[in-house]
Amino acid sequence: MTNTWSHHVTNRILRSMLVPVALLFSAACVELDVTNPNQPDVERALSSPEDVAAIASSSVNSWWLATTHYEPNMMLQVTADAATANFGNFGMRFNNEQPRIAYNNNSASGDANVAARPWTRNYSAIGAANDALRAMDGGIVIPGGVDANERVRAAALFTQAGTLSNLAMLFDQAFVVDQASTGLPTLEPYTAVRDAARAKWDELITLTQGKAWSWDEAWLPLTGGAASATTINRIANTMAARLLVYSARTLAETQSSVPWAQVLTYADRGITGTGLTDMDVAIVDDGGTLWYDYIKLYGNLHSWTRVDQRVINRMAPNIPVMFNGLPNQPQPTPTDNRLGIANLPCGSNPVSCTSANTEDFVYTGTVIGDPGRGIWMQSPFWHRRWQNVSFTVAGSVRTGNPDVHILAAENDLIIAEALARTGGDLNRAATLVNKTRVTRGGLPAVAANAPAILAAIEYERDVELLNTGGISLFDRRRIDGLQAGTARHLPIPASELEVLALPIYTFGGIGLPDM
Repeated sequence: MTNTWSHHVTNRILRSMLVPVALLFSAACVELDVTNPNQPDVERALSSPEDVAAIASSSVNSWWLATTHYEPNMMLQVTADAATANFGNFGMRFNNEQPRIAYNNNSASGDANVAARPWTRNYSAIGAANDALRAMDGGIVIPGGVDANERVRAAALFTQAGTLSNLAMLFDQAFVVDQASTGLPTLEPYTAVRDAARAKWDELITLTQGKAWSWDEAWLPLTGGAASATTINRIANTMAARLLVYSARTLAETQSSVPWAQVLTYADRGITGTGLTDMDVAIVDDGGTLWYDYIKLYGNLHSWTRVDQRVINRMAPNIPVMFNGLPNQPQPTPTDNRLGIANLPCGSNPVSCTSANTEDFVYTGTVIGDPGRGIWMQSPFWHRRWQNVSFTVAGSVRTGNPDVHILAAENDLIIAEALARTGGDLNRAATLVNKTRVTRGGLPAVAANAPAILAAIEYERDVELLNTGGISLFDRRRIDGLQAGTARHLPIPASELEVLALPIYTFGGIGLPDM
């Protein structure tokens, strides 16, 4: 390890952590010139209890924006064959090629931000949380009563856990850093990052257990109002369960490495569970200022993204799994009530011709994009379920509507899968699956046997959870459901590898490593 390499690692990681602090104080018109992360400017900036509270609480918004950003989410949806598009933006075109090609991990590539944005955004958010926790560990007392420090600590812990979870699920390796980190960070495999994230969720769960305080509503504007300690506790349990399930890269990992009994414990104390009232994790959209969701802004925009016919084929088996570009395409014959047909002919803007539709998915009869880039990237099916928080409508229309990140159904499906994989109560598992399968889909109730339940869970996750929390790739990889050559996770971005003086590498491509 050379001194130059050490200098780059220290400055790059620490500087990314200091970005939120610098931006916060710049926005507040406070003079702050951070030219060297080892200088005392940041220590002075973090000496104000009010500012520490603002940094911790705003880090939750930074986590949200990193988690729901169009990079990498749009690329991950098309590589999972959940959505489809052939526009050159956000990595959607070249990573939707068939046969699959390697992700172009090149800092000069048009797709560079697919890896670079989630890397820098997550480290920026966790850096702010670490700064706030370091200040409180150093004796800062937050004004506002006996619970004030605890409330602020919980916000910073939430951000630590959420960003480490993102890094564990997205990248093959990452740095694990928190407020206690000293010296040079080292790269850890995704399994170690997962374990660090889980430890943070556990710490947050312990901190919020049995407490009566609430966050200010602006910290996380949930549709149910200000997040109470009880609500945060339930969300943290669901997030911990999701982390353990979605960090699996293969079916073998899903079957033998995921601690399903522990997943069940977390999920059953989450946003659904025994004796609990079901709730969605959803924020109130503000029209594009601080709280909005790019997964839905683009994922439900009919002129940008359509539903991959692999998903449609499951709801209407007469539709081929890929669009073939031939005239006289068949209209769907749905077996699932969540798929409908627009008032045809529909034209290029399906909003007016779907105004009478109540279904989540609609056949529009028209496709988007350049067929020369690959007709398999086209589809006449639109996911309209979340159109009121998409770019389909104006910001004024989006304002006040819910942006659902985790549906109650998602937690139910995690519980059901954990029961099926641990030899648990299969009648309960079937009942949980049927809550959406029968009630929303109109499909026959699934029988109470493990193979049937697991197959029904896979179907429901494909259909019911599309465009919620950006989990399609995580779901497909963990059951070996991706096309051959699809990257199962992202490499460290080339721009970061260049700073670290490490070899540039990537994943994906037929005959090449996918993880």
